[in-house]
Amino acid sequence: MILFIISAVFIASGGGAQLSDENCDAGELKVCVELIPRTPVGLPKTKEELDLHCTAYQTGMACMDGWIKRCLPTDGQKLVQQQIGGARALMRFLCTNETALRREFLKEPVCWGRVSPSWSRCVDELQGAVREISEQAQQLTYFNRNAELCCARDAFMMCVAHAGRSCSNSASTLLKRMAWVLAQDVAACSQQPRAYCAASSPPFVTPILTALYGVLLYPPRF
Repeated sequence: MILFIISAVFIASGGGAQLSDENCDAGELKVCVELIPRTPVGLPKTKEELDLHCTAYQTGMACMDGWIKRCLPTDGQKLVQQQIGGARALMRFLCTNETALRREFLKEPVCWGRVSPSWSRCVDELQGAVREISEQAQQLTYFNRNAELCCARDAFMMCVAHAGRSCSNSASTLLKRMAWVLAQDVAACSQQPRAYCAASSPPFVTPILTALYGVLLYPPRF
């Protein structure tokens, strides 16, 4: 599950600003992805599959944390850690034995099998939106960039809510809780409706640079 991080890194570094070490290259993050153990496709449906995802996450994040600490300036590191805080929290709850969230998650294998394709699509669209916004970082003011990210987060939450309608009320609620924890730090959003958001989400194309973002949400698969 690491999808949120690569775009966060690009935003934190100003969409291509000078990294703190002249030997640093964002392409190095692909090496971290190559180190990640392969996991079954989709949301994990058993304890064994979940544990495989947790191992993949921990392996990928250890590598990426080293790159972030070495290659981003202090303010960039703080911004990245802030923006991936929700994703870290979700994985911490899912990967720590005896947490309530982990127990609830493992009770819903039928729902996860049913909604996995839709969950992946929702994540891909959010990732694509954040990547697109990060590439425009130098052309957008902070206010406009944050507003765009809030719209992307809103669209993600609506996408997940729609996917969860095929599940029981308890599973659907849990899916929305997970999505909220995962995406809550994408931007600083108010609770007021965002009238400036597009009426419908554009068909985002999944970017090649899924390195950091792709381990928090779904690691490499079998």
